[in-house]
Amino acid sequence: MTLDTNKQKSQPKPTTELDLQFMTTVPHISSEYMKESLKGKFRDYEYEFEDVLETYVVTVKDEATGESRDVEKQRIVRRYARDEDGNPKIRVKRDYFSSLELFTQDLRLGNMSKEESFYVRYNIDLCTDILTALPESFHKPALILLERSICVTETSQSKNGFLRRMFNTFFQHSSVKEDAPAKRSFFGLGKKNKGE
Repeated sequence: MTLDTNKQKSQPKPTTELDLQFMTTVPHISSEYMKESLKGKFRDYEYEFEDVLETYVVTVKDEATGESRDVEKQRIVRRYARDEDGNPKIRVKRDYFSSLELFTQDLRLGNMSKEESFYVRYNIDLCTDILTALPESFHKPALILLERSICVTETSQSKNGFLRRMFNTFFQHSSVKEDAPAKRSFFGLGKKNKGE
């Protein structure tokens, strides 16, 4: 029984100022760049089982003649499912770490007031509590709470053109003005550029 913990992606390095500004709005904890070994500590695993039809032989003695004979019978046996290498298969039963995927870039771009922030935080906390502690039959109420939080967050981004103005700060166009080379005489005499 082995788990593949080497699937971690390496996080790209920013190459421009715009890349760096973009990466500041992308959450790391809920991203694909977290180590699988860390995520595995917050997961419950269980063995996979399979039902197999098994044939077995029973010796039956005939009371009238006293002779014994072998009779084939079949039964369904539940056993561990195995992969190609013969190792037992396991699956994730409960993934507590996956609730962190709620914290996406959208939630970080909110422009909420104090009351809206409290409302969103309360609903997300309640949603993650439901997903973590309660059985699967409570997933729909958790989805409703998440939808209410995202509704407030998304609509807050449109206040006074907030998101549009913020993107203007991301895409700053700066032009570098280069000084033209100064004219010099044949012997190198003349006015020098500022950088020299």
